[in-house]
Amino acid sequence: MEHVECCHPENGVSPFNVREDEGISRLAGGHDEEAAGVSDAPSQGDDYFQCDCGEVVMLPEFNSHMALHESEETTVDEAAPAAILDHGRSLKKENLARASMADIGTYPSKSSSSKSHVKHRSRASKDNSHHGVKDFVGVLLGSNSSPSRPKAVRAKHKAPRRLGKAELGPHADEDQMPGWLRKQLTAGPPVTVMNKIDYNGNLVRVESMANEIRGTMAVLNQLCEQDRTLSKVYLSHPDVRHVVKMSKEGGFCGYRNIQMMISFIQDAKSQGYQHFSGKLPSILELQDAIERAWDKGINDAGRIETGGIRGTRKYIGTPEAQALFVSLDISCEANAFGDTNDSPVFRQLIETVEEYFLSGATDPSQKVCRTSLPPLYFQHPGHSLTIVGLEKHKSGSSNFLVLDPMFRPSPAINNLIDVQFSTPFPEKLLKAYRRGETYLSKYRNFELLKLTWRVPAKEGWT
Repeated sequence: MEHVECCHPENGVSPFNVREDEGISRLAGGHDEEAAGVSDAPSQGDDYFQCDCGEVVMLPEFNSHMALHESEETTVDEAAPAAILDHGRSLKKENLARASMADIGTYPSKSSSSKSHVKHRSRASKDNSHHGVKDFVGVLLGSNSSPSRPKAVRAKHKAPRRLGKAELGPHADEDQMPGWLRKQLTAGPPVTVMNKIDYNGNLVRVESMANEIRGTMAVLNQLCEQDRTLSKVYLSHPDVRHVVKMSKEGGFCGYRNIQMMISFIQDAKSQGYQHFSGKLPSILELQDAIERAWDKGINDAGRIETGGIRGTRKYIGTPEAQALFVSLDISCEANAFGDTNDSPVFRQLIETVEEYFLSGATDPSQKVCRTSLPPLYFQHPGHSLTIVGLEKHKSGSSNFLVLDPMFRPSPAINNLIDVQFSTPFPEKLLKAYRRGETYLSKYRNFELLKLTWRVPAKEGWT
């Protein structure tokens, strides 16, 4: 896979910091673990601001961050649901046919190639970086010709260097996180145990983690069906939990998004699920797993760039997520996007994500296409999210549906989990999950990580 370098870097530094033996580049400011303890707020003069929620956000993002907090507080009365139609009933089962996915840049499992952990991308020249991005995006979007698979060639560029706060966040130089935070992460979120009646009428004992929300996808499905402004919607496999931050942890968004991807692998019994029995791996356990991946030589330039992440609050991003999955023999594909002369980068991104969902849609005539595709790990400078859908509006605009680890579901959403309902104002409840063109247009660089193994199309939505 080629390396894509933006030709309009800020402050003279490319948003893509190329490194040796790397499958995907590191977005400057894009490692997204905005973490600060009560006494560890960023100093004045840094490009970060600590919100009252404990999250550390980049200053340009503060207004949108606060707007999402408002959506987080939406109540049932404000959303004005007209009626709860049924409790505890699942949606009508959809027969979803399996569709093939383009194989460009896919990371094979170890069983198919024990030597081929990752593919490397060559640096595009500064004078020709627009053309390099254009050619790469042409491959992603699918041209009429059949491009050959990119070769795993060692990139010819400077050796990886130690990164600073611009890439690793306000705690880039720390050796260890504060003791109180490590203790909190070791203990994990509070666990609630309750008895519930399953769909077969049996009494079952259910453990619920305080920061993991199940059932969000079914709520989004109903809201999209009821939103009359939408012409087409694509949804990923429903078995993905919304994993959110714990109190005062400051984010660790990259890790929380990895946990969301793992929740899909667990619940859908996707490739590699045997590695994740029981609870989701903790942040500290994920750090250990990433370090082990580096030990195996997978995206190991990250160790030089970060100085190591074990026990720290340094930001991680797509290279680390990719390294973890590849080390566990979980096939994945990483894609990078940068501006071209032809179209804004966010439009290229939207088109690519739409192509992805189209590959799993079996009945294009449906307004809401419920697929069996995995969610997508999505990164832009400053933050990462998990894409679980794409909406196309009758007005012609498009937006992603995302699970954001920074924000908890509103009381209104929580009250609609596991029920069938109708509401006259679905857009109010969908607002917190939408990231549209206005949001995306603020950025010139994006990264996606896709799990390429497919669960049977008939499974998932019921």
